[in-house]
Amino acid sequence: MLNRIARASLIAALSCLTAAACTANIHDNTVNANANVDFAVAANVDVHNVKPGESVPVTMKVSGSATLVEPNATPPANEVDTAAHFQIYLDDTASAPILITAQTSVSVTIPAKTSPGDHKLICRLHKHDGTPTDVEKEVHFTVSASASVTVTTDAGAH
Repeated sequence: MLNRIARASLIAALSCLTAAACTANIHDNTVNANANVDFAVAANVDVHNVKPGESVPVTMKVSGSATLVEPNATPPANEVDTAAHFQIYLDDTASAPILITAQTSVSVTIPAKTSPGDHKLICRLHKHDGTPTDVEKEVHFTVSASASVTVTTDAGAH
């Protein structure tokens, strides 16, 4: 008996054989999208001095045959095949996304435990059902160490 992954891969492969044009990539589970994404950090952000926990304003723009639809919304019947949203990741797409949205202007909070050093935000276009596409852009930034101050008092001082 085939396990679930093997069965799903077999079904996807057979579907590709019967479809006129198949864009599924069953090896890394992404699909080709006839779209492009622009992704940028707001001009007023010092990308060389981002603090852990800081909210970083970003903008996204999609062009081509993709229609932005919030992940929890139902796309119109005529846009089901092109409905998509953005998922934003810190450093790699193997981790959980830190933001999922169809909005084109948002603030991304850099996780408080992000280590100092070079990092990147990756914006990837996902189909409405959550399937990742091969369309992604990234922006690089540097997290600077956050300073903390400890104040001690002399209990005997008056």
